[in-house]
Amino acid sequence: MANGRVYRRTPEGTAAWQRQDPRVPLEYRRIVGLIDGDIHPDNLRARLSRFSLDETLELLDELVARGLLEAVEAAEHHDLDFTNSFGLADLRKAAG
Repeated sequence: MANGRVYRRTPEGTAAWQRQDPRVPLEYRRIVGLIDGDIHPDNLRARLSRFSLDETLELLDELVARGLLEAVEAAEHHDLDFTNSFGLADLRKAAG
């Protein structure tokens, strides 16, 4: 994972997206529109293939600074590779 944070829209971000607020740059509105619920930068990066991971993180930081997104520490349920979801014993049992 790129970092231990996930991002979600703020009410301001949702309003800017829904109203297509011209005071918010179009690129920012497009990115905010891609975020529905909690999203990790790696998942968002897959949708923004023209940006590097560093550029994606910079965009996310800018959107947080503008109040359109919020960053929260990723919890166990945000585990992208599911490594914390099961153990070797669980795999053996399932293969059974």
